[in-house]
Amino acid sequence: MFWLRLLFVLLINAIPLYGIGYLGWSISVVLLLFWVENLLVAFFTSARIVLHRALTRKLGHVRTGQLGGVTVNGKARTFGLFGEYAIVAFPFTLVHGIFVFAIVFAIGGGRGDDPAWQFSFEQFRYGALQMLGVMAIDFLLDAATMRSRSFAWIKAYAGQRMGRVFVLHLGIIFGMWALAASESPYAVLYTIIVLKTLWDLAAGGSTANASAMPAEPPRWTTKLANRVDKDKGGGAAKMRADWKRSIDDAKRAAIEDEKVEPA
Repeated sequence: MFWLRLLFVLLINAIPLYGIGYLGWSISVVLLLFWVENLLVAFFTSARIVLHRALTRKLGHVRTGQLGGVTVNGKARTFGLFGEYAIVAFPFTLVHGIFVFAIVFAIGGGRGDDPAWQFSFEQFRYGALQMLGVMAIDFLLDAATMRSRSFAWIKAYAGQRMGRVFVLHLGIIFGMWALAASESPYAVLYTIIVLKTLWDLAAGGSTANASAMPAEPPRWTTKLANRVDKDKGGGAAKMRADWKRSIDDAKRAAIEDEKVEPA
């Protein structure tokens, strides 16, 4: 399954590169496609979460704090996995859209004579349909085996997709710096491609579960704890105890998550 996931990662990231290299797509078109891609990712991830809950009825779907919890106006709000994902992914993606549209139509619009910035709706439509097709096939393949998937899998998947939202945001920020420094219209584009491809490749092979955590904290952290807190009765021993307690708590929560909701 890892190799199949890797294939879809490479395909979705190859679409803008192919468009620029062989179809003559402009920077404006590709930047908007990146935003559409993130919007599609949010939609299909939400669909996976909803389908997984409907087919498995795992208790983890209604437990709070699965993705770190959600705080609104300084107060903790009760959301299941779907709510915790959607309430962050969709608003952030819409905010990203404001920045992307500003780059494309404010900055790029002022360079209408430059072919690299000229927007083509036909190019955009073609690229968006390609992305939609790849993501739809990926979703259907997951849907075919969704009933047998654990809650740990869907939780890890949602967490990985959540991180991708922030990667695009960082790509826009660093890309604008690169644009200002190099004055090249491709600076924004290549910065985003590199960041999101690296994230997709790294996230595609991660497991993100408690059993994957090492039994002991990293050695450098225990050495630091001895220096900072040893005289106060803490130090490395306390860090190891806290580490073990965190692992045990995570394992107990994971067992509860896999239980089926009562009828």
